[in-house]
Amino acid sequence: MKFIFLTLSLLHFTLQYAQVDNSERNYSKINWFTSNYKGTKKPLWKQSIIPLTFGITAISINYLPLKQDIQNSIRAPFNNYTTSIDDYLQYAPIGLMYTADIFKLKAKHSVWNQTKFLFLSELTTSGIIQILKYSLKIERPDQSSNNSFPSGHTGQAFVAAQVLRNEFKDTHPLIAYSGYLFAASTGTLRIVNNRHWLPDVLMGAGIGMLMTNLIYHYEPFKNWNPFKTKQTDLSLQIYPTFNDQYTGINIKLHL
Repeated sequence: MKFIFLTLSLLHFTLQYAQVDNSERNYSKINWFTSNYKGTKKPLWKQSIIPLTFGITAISINYLPLKQDIQNSIRAPFNNYTTSIDDYLQYAPIGLMYTADIFKLKAKHSVWNQTKFLFLSELTTSGIIQILKYSLKIERPDQSSNNSFPSGHTGQAFVAAQVLRNEFKDTHPLIAYSGYLFAASTGTLRIVNNRHWLPDVLMGAGIGMLMTNLIYHYEPFKNWNPFKTKQTDLSLQIYPTFNDQYTGINIKLHL
């Protein structure tokens, strides 16, 4: 029950942030499977509120014995239960996004730009998390290593969930927000498996969401596409020519 409660709490907090303010939309009717409205891009500071809240909360509770008490409370009902499903669950939102693309569901960007923004979000998130992991050297709850803070699995999961949300929130909200369920479950399982503390999970989620929002706000390399061939305007003119000296056909090719 505590696993479900923690997952739903993290999911609820994330969804509260993810909801788009109705005052910023122009729409006649929303269908939870498809929608025709066009969302308005939120100011960056509004998109940063919840990620920063996650980070501040993580820092404020990142000390013993508080985080140990939280860890024991969460794991107690599971009787040392462990699973490896979180190693795969973190990628579920990515699978959902590309499955939606296969079925040609309308997204905010092309598949190429989706992949580009996903890669950039993953790269920046992973870089920040790895720097913090090996600079702070905080011991994992299972004492296996000193690279616990923040959680890489959770960071990756929330990047994927945020990309899925950003791509489909205006056209397929049910798909868009389903990614947070997988991300929250991933973070919760990292605690249940005794691989991470709660502060690790909160910080990983915050970094993943924040960096993804930054990438989507500034859209770096948006127009870069090496697979797109340059189109050249061609025109061919053919017309007869008559004068005193000859009769023929004039051909002009404009490149």
